Amino acid sequence: MFFFNRSKKSQHKDFTAIGADMHSHLIPGVDDGAKDVADSIQLITGLQQLGFNKLYTTPHTLQDIHPNTRDSLQKGYDLLNGNIPTGVELMLSSEYYLDDQFQEQLGGGTVMPLPGNRLLIEFSQISRPHDLEEVIFDLGIRGYHVVLAHPERYLFFHKNFTYYTRLKDLGVELQVNALSLTDHYGKNIRSIADKLIEKDLIDFIGTDIHHVRHLETLKLVPATKSFAKLVDSGNLKNQEL
Repeated sequence: MFFFNRSKKSQHKDFTAIGADMHSHLIPGVDDGAKDVADSIQLITGLQQLGFNKLYTTPHTLQDIHPNTRDSLQKGYDLLNGNIPTGVELMLSSEYYLDDQFQEQLGGGTVMPLPGNRLLIEFSQISRPHDLEEVIFDLGIRGYHVVLAHPERYLFFHKNFTYYTRLKDLGVELQVNALSLTDHYGKNIRSIADKLIEKDLIDFIGTDIHHVRHLETLKLVPATKSFAKLVDSGNLKNQEL
């Protein structure tokens, strides 16, 4: 009897196995995501059709471009009241850029964590913050858990892949972008995302959806080998949210 090795194809048709998206830009008019209420509803409906039933939307808080506050984001969120499709929950958080405004909101107690007192953070994709580890330590002292958005997109980590393990040792959870499992950001970003998944370093997956065009690309993700590996690994924490 002969046995032939065949490439294992993903059996996933959509994102139902994930359930909760914890990185998206669905609030109208507050950043570079949804432009108006109609745009928001189209994105939310599209995500629901892809298999998500819980959405933690995380508009940018970035002082030089999107200087949002708890109040400005809440006002945008309130515009969606009564318009959210039945069968999907929408909760509000933010994607915080490590800048002075973030520190001010942190000190003033106005940050909006994800469940588990998690803060989704980002920083420059081309220049690592010199005080990154100090910031991570300080957030831990304050009782927050750091989730690093799209670690595969920080170019300076690519030449020092072992630093991802260092971040994990510091208690940082890593969130890969679903779009990175395609060539959406380029083959190099996809390669790093695949490697992070292969090394069992990823804790969350998020769509990071900004516009309708992303919906079409997201449809390609469940068929990828890395998506199957990530879902089947048992490492994902999305459903804990």
